[in-house]
Amino acid sequence: MDIVILIASLLVLAAILSTRFAQRFGVPALVLFVGIGMLAGSSGPGGIAFDNYALSLNVGFLALAVILLSGGLDTNVRLFKASVLPGALLATLGVFIKTLLLGGVAYAVTYLSFPEALLLGAVLAPTDAAAVFSVLKGKGLPSRLRGILETESSTNDPVSIYLTIALAGFLSTGQASAGGLLGGVVLQLVLGGVVGVVAGRLLTTLVNRVSVGSFGLYPVMVLAGGMLTYALANLVGGNGFLAIFLVGLVLTSQRVTYRQNIQHFMDSAAWGAQIVMFLLLGLLSFPDRLMLNVFPGLMITVGALIIARPASVVITLWILRRFTKHYAFNWKEQLLISWAGLKGAVPIILAIVPLLNSVSHGEFIFDVVFVVVIIGTAVQGLTVVPLARWLNLLKAQPPEAPIYIELGGAAPPGSGVLHIFLDDKNNATGKRIQDLTLPDDLLIAAIYRHDKLITPRGQETLQQGDHLFIISNNIDDPNLPNILGRSKSKTTDVKPDTAGAAP
Repeated sequence: MDIVILIASLLVLAAILSTRFAQRFGVPALVLFVGIGMLAGSSGPGGIAFDNYALSLNVGFLALAVILLSGGLDTNVRLFKASVLPGALLATLGVFIKTLLLGGVAYAVTYLSFPEALLLGAVLAPTDAAAVFSVLKGKGLPSRLRGILETESSTNDPVSIYLTIALAGFLSTGQASAGGLLGGVVLQLVLGGVVGVVAGRLLTTLVNRVSVGSFGLYPVMVLAGGMLTYALANLVGGNGFLAIFLVGLVLTSQRVTYRQNIQHFMDSAAWGAQIVMFLLLGLLSFPDRLMLNVFPGLMITVGALIIARPASVVITLWILRRFTKHYAFNWKEQLLISWAGLKGAVPIILAIVPLLNSVSHGEFIFDVVFVVVIIGTAVQGLTVVPLARWLNLLKAQPPEAPIYIELGGAAPPGSGVLHIFLDDKNNATGKRIQDLTLPDDLLIAAIYRHDKLITPRGQETLQQGDHLFIISNNIDDPNLPNILGRSKSKTTDVKPDTAGAAP
């Protein structure tokens, strides 16, 4: 047992250290985590023999549930509401379109039957929020495009998972119907949505009104409540993944005590879930076997990037435009939305389903999916930001807060810390603190300047490049971002302005 713990700890530490490389070069962490698992696997220098597909599928689903809960908590609610229609349409109709087109490509370039190729298309259809925002976070992507990508990637897993399971079942038993398939998707989404919203509101009430011995137990309460919701939704015939995402979204849209503790705990839990999940998936792979399927994997990758994804975006947004005049996207925006649809762990997890259902050519499907995800994610991850810059779709962003000041413990619901970066256009630049007109419920808690903390005394003159941290009792006040002229971000007990799950 000690040997197992030793090896597992070394793999996790290696994965954590690799994130520095991912952040510097824009490579999604998925690629590095899976790569470490592959090196440690039976075909790599590590020589660890691991082929427990059932365990990997169950661990993968549980890890995905944790990631989606954290993703819901990290979602910018205003962006979500503004982009829920196009994002949800891409997450449903778009998934069906990609499944058909990817299935057609796979049928043309492989020896799979059409139903098997369609199954491969369903496995490869979903995009991944963690991969998308690990690459785009803080790069200046317009908020409406960011909101659409976030909404789509956070909500398209349920449809892809249902299609994969249904098609794998059909190939195993020979029983399925198009009407039953469509009806099953709708029923799962509706039941999952209802269970998630109700459970989210109940959990919000529980956190705010029930007193427990330690504030460190509240994040555990949220995690347990989210997993309970996930299991309950599955048991009643709904989609647990949509339900647990909505739990996080409902929590982040409400005033919740201990929000910062809860959010930071869930961020850490999501990182841990991703590391475990990706390492297991890497251990499952056989590099020598993957090399035999590089060519079909490359062909399907090209089909996914050049045909399936762009076509699904164009068709879906065209249909949306026909029914409403509120959503219009030019060719540059559609091109970026298409190229920013990065894949993540979900397709590799879903590729295990055909193996467990004894689907013919299931091993081939798993290997091809692995190749497509790794190559496609690496190519898009390295090129999507340069593409956005070339399309002039990136906006200059103020620097992120170099330090974090939080209200820990039982901070009153609604309170938080606002971060403001002072540039040359800010009205407060060059003024003394005592000359500022601030509401009585606001307090400048600290100034960060040239790697030093400055005590915010009344005679202190604010300078260009200062980072101000202001405590407020009502961080939801829409006027706060403009309280000193211009503000770009906030660190808050209610909701930091971040997007996506842990990268």
